[in-house]
Amino acid sequence: VSRLHCESESFKMDLILDVNIQIYPVDLGDKFRLVIASTLYEDGTLDDGEYNPTDDRPSRADQFEYVMYGKVYRIEGDETSTEAATRL
Repeated sequence: VSRLHCESESFKMDLILDVNIQIYPVDLGDKFRLVIASTLYEDGTLDDGEYNPTDDRPSRADQFEYVMYGKVYRIEGDETSTEAATRL
């Protein structure tokens, strides 16, 4: 597992993210799309927190090569800025 220190191109945001680079190799300068969701189901239905390989319902995970499960550890705001700035 490697710890990535990332900057957003679209938002004023920095991100520190742990990624299993043996499964999903990431090199310096690579770009990726991050989606944070409370459920993988497109219709918003909550899941039970366990992966079910026989479940054939459409999933947000279908659009991606690599999907992780976890928790947002900390969100920090920049109180000195007049713009909305957040650090995950």
